This record gives sequence, structure tokens and C-alpha cells, in this order.
Amino acid sequence: MQKMHYLNSIYLNKMLSAAIKNLLLKKNFAKSKYFYSTKKSPIDTNGILPLSVTLVLTVLKTHTFCMLFLILYLVNIFVFKPKRRVNKLILIYSLTKDQAVRDGSIKSLSNFLETKRIIEQSNLVTLIEIRKLMWNKKYKMARTTLDIPLAIYANDISIKSKICCWISMCKRFFKVVKLRGKNSDILNIAKEYIFDEVVYSALDPKKIKKLITTQNHVAYQPLVFEYTNIDAKKIMIWYSSNSVPIQYKNSKVKSFSINPEVYMSMKIDEHWVWTQEHRDYLSEFSSAKILVKKSLMFYEPEKCQNINKIYDVVIFDVTPYMDIKIVSDSIYTAREMTKFIGEILTCIEFVNKKYKKDYRVYLKHKRKPSKNHSLKYLNYIKEKVANNDITLVEPNQNLYDLISNSKLVIGFPFTSPVVIGRELGRPSIFYCSSNLLNSNRRNKKLLFLQSKASLYSYIEKELVKVK
Repeated sequence: MQKMHYLNSIYLNKMLSAAIKNLLLKKNFAKSKYFYSTKKSPIDTNGILPLSVTLVLTVLKTHTFCMLFLILYLVNIFVFKPKRRVNKLILIYSLTKDQAVRDGSIKSLSNFLETKRIIEQSNLVTLIEIRKLMWNKKYKMARTTLDIPLAIYANDISIKSKICCWISMCKRFFKVVKLRGKNSDILNIAKEYIFDEVVYSALDPKKIKKLITTQNHVAYQPLVFEYTNIDAKKIMIWYSSNSVPIQYKNSKVKSFSINPEVYMSMKIDEHWVWTQEHRDYLSEFSSAKILVKKSLMFYEPEKCQNINKIYDVVIFDVTPYMDIKIVSDSIYTAREMTKFIGEILTCIEFVNKKYKKDYRVYLKHKRKPSKNHSLKYLNYIKEKVANNDITLVEPNQNLYDLISNSKLVIGFPFTSPVVIGRELGRPSIFYCSSNLLNSNRRNKKLLFLQSKASLYSYIEKELVKVK
């Protein structure tokens, strides 16, 4: 059996291009025991296998998906669309719907891209991939699409080339079906092998001006990033500041920080990060250019909504997950998060009683609550909201406007809004009194408090202006 798998691996190795093989290795690494580990991986990365076994249901889903995509590509041969007459394309991957679309439009995202000089010429078409079934959004020369290769196929390739591409896709699909019983690795890169590579090969590589991705694709980037014949600048935009591993007192505790080898293998020219601390960390492992760009939220301050609304204290949590494997031995548990909220509320209550004030507390969840999050913690928050101890902030609230109108910002380590608060000149701190952490992880700009006494003193000083 092992010999048979080895022989088929040789065949697979000959069948796949260098770009596809690199992507497959990264995908296998992301599902292996080495991804969330500081343990050094084997020199021969071909020996790294995913922890999970390919199920029959996975095979059926992959085949069904591929057949549906073949139909989509076939239909696009007969749908007449005038070929785009543009010199260059900007391709943006890995954005979520919430990051790309605000108030039903991509205007905010487009303005962000122009402000950051990602879009520099008005005649460049910017394709933004969002893996959601939704009507395409357009603003100026930017537009969303469910799948970038399909959009390129539909608008940038001649009918003759489309037919040749589709025939090639069908041949590759049957190869995948034939081989998958002998080597399941082919299923991990089926879409890229059958569709994406065919489309990118048919497109003039000089037509791609820039490739953008985010840490949603930190484990591996889209296939197009693996091509050496594409001279486009490859940028990873980090949409948060909390990507530096947390140091715990017990160094033997299993940490779910990403293996640094991931950063070494990235085909990225520039990393755009929020802080010098993140830059320093990435510089240890990446030879790419790393630029500190301050906050990168994919939108700009609106300065028009709730301009007269003043928020006394705004808390930013990290909604804990139910999965014990993820939160075990970390500060991101329901217990620690409940303690975080409770200690802040107690301090505010003391200040209100002592000075006869009525400071209100607002809470902004880092992520929308889902079935994967701790029910215990969510019920605790519901209780505090029902008791009028906390007011929840709308999920799509513009963080710049919210924070600039706040008297005090308190974030759980090490949430991005605290960085934004400092950037906007608002009193902003990290707080956590957990005994799991080393004492006072400080840097020159960000303040981290670790006891209820220090938190009370800070709140008293900033809200009541007690010297």
C-alpha cells in the first residue's frame, strides 16, 4: 500500500506544475501538526501529511463543486461580453463581505484603496473576490466577484481561448476523478489545478499590476501568488494588530501561534502592518519589505454619523470560542473574558458612586456571536445588557468615529481598537489581570494594565481627571 501511494505521488509530482506543488505543500502544512507549533518541521516537506483523513463526503463535494464550475465556465463561452480594454488589473483576494461592503456599497473600500495608493490610475480595473453569493457590487473601476479566475475568463479572454480553456478544464477534471482514489492530495488543489491554472495561463501575465491578500490567507496564498512569471507587486495587508504571539509565564504551555516557517515560505513582496512591534516580529522570519502603515480597516473615518454622540467607556472584547482545544491554557476563555468585563464594570460602579456620576459602558464584540462561541459568555453579556450595565455597539459601527467620540477605550490583549485609539489621541489601554501572563508587556506607545487597582486608578484619572 505504501509503495502504491509512493508511485502515485511520483505521478502526481510529474503531473503538477511547480506553482501547484508549492501550494499543495502549504495546504498540507496548514492541516498538519506543525502549523500551530514551534517544532521544526522535517527538511523533506513532502513527508508532511494532513492530520485529517479525506472522507467520502469530501470527495463527493469536490466533484459536485467542479461539475458546477464546469457548467459556469461553459455558459460564459456563449454569454457575449465586450472584452475589457484596460492595460492592467488589480486583484484583491481574502476579504470578507463585511470588510468589502459597507451599507450595501464598496465605496468605502474603494476610497481606502485610493487613499493608500493601491489604486493609482483611474483606468485600472480592480477585482475584489468575496466568497459570498451576492450580486456584484461596483464603484468606479472596482467591482466584486465570487471568483477572480472566473471573472477574468468571462471578461479578459477571447471566445477562441475560452473554448480551448474549457476543453483543458474537462480533461483535467477527468484526471482528478481518475487519480483521487489513489492519492487524495489531488482533491486539496482540485479547483486550482482544474480551473485557476488554466485561466491564469491564458492571461497575459503583464496585465496584472498588483496582487493583494490579507491574513485570512496567512497559511497559503491564492495560486497566482506562486507564479514566478508574474511581475505584479504582491502585498499582504494585515487588517488587525494582534498577530504577535503572546508570551505566557509557562513557556511549556501549548500555544496556538502560527509556526514562523509559514512567514518564511510566503511569496509576498510587501507586508503592510499596524505597529513597529509587528514589523519587528515579522522581520525575524521574512525577507519581504515590511511597512508600518498604522491602522488598516479597509475604510476611512466617515465623520458624519453620530457626530454628537459621546461614549463614556467603550470595551472591546475577544469573544471566546467553545472549542476547548483552541482556548485551553490561554487567556481567551469564557472565564477570563467574564472576569475582564466584570472588573471593568466594578471599577466604573465605584467611580460613579464616589463622584456621583453616571458613566455608561459600551461593548463592541470583536466578532459577531455565532454557535461556535461560548454560550456561557454570551449569556453573561445578555444579562448585563438586560440589567442596563452594558450597551452593545452596532457590529458595523465605523471604529474611527466610535473611538474618536469615546472618553476611554479599554481592550482585551491585544485588540486592534486600542491601537486606533492611540492613533486618534484617545485614552486607550489593554487590560487583563490573568495570572497566566508575564508582568507588564509594554512598549513605548501602548499601555497594558494587569491589576484591578491600576485599572481603577487609570479610569479615575481619565474620566474624572483626578490627579
